[in-house]
Amino acid sequence: MRLFKNFVFIVLLFFLMSCREKSITADADKINMDSLRAEMALDSSLYKWEEGKIVVNWKDLIDIKFVRKADSLLDSVDIPQFTDKVKAIHGREVIMEGFYIPVEETGDENIVILSAYPYSQCFFCGQAGVESIVDVLIKEALPPIKTDTKVRFSGTFKTNADDFDFLIYLLEDAKYLP
Repeated sequence: MRLFKNFVFIVLLFFLMSCREKSITADADKINMDSLRAEMALDSSLYKWEEGKIVVNWKDLIDIKFVRKADSLLDSVDIPQFTDKVKAIHGREVIMEGFYIPVEETGDENIVILSAYPYSQCFFCGQAGVESIVDVLIKEALPPIKTDTKVRFSGTFKTNADDFDFLIYLLEDAKYLP
C-alpha cells in the first residue's frame, strides 16, 4: 500500500511540475513572441543606415494613399494611410535630407520645412503633395540657411494622421547636420 501511495505521489508531483513548466514556458514564449514582434516590425535590411540611424528615403514617404473622411469642422479631411514600411520607423531616430524651406510667417522659429523638392516644385506651389514635406521641430537655433539649400537633420520621425496643426510627417527634437 505504501508503495502505491508513493507511486501516486510521484506521479502527481511529476504531473504538477510538468504543468508548471508548461505555464512558465508558455509565459516565456509569450514574452519572446512580443519582443520578436517588436524586432520583426522593423526589417533593418529595408533601410539605409548611417551612424545607427535610419536614412529616410523620400520615395517611401511619397508612397501613400489617403482616405476622405467626414469632419464636423472641416467638412471632410484626407486621412493618410501610411505604409507598413513608414509605420515601422515611427518613433525611431532617423536622418533626413531635403530642401530647406523656412516658415517665418508662422511666428515659430522652432519649425522649418524639409521638402523632397525645391521650393518651385514643392507642395506650397502646387507641384507636389503634402507627403513630400516634413515639419522639422528643431531643438537649437539654426545658422542662416538660404531657401532651397539641401540640408540634413537627425531626429525622431513621427507619422501624424490626426493633428491638423502639423503636417503628416514630423521630425521631432531635430538637430541640424552641417
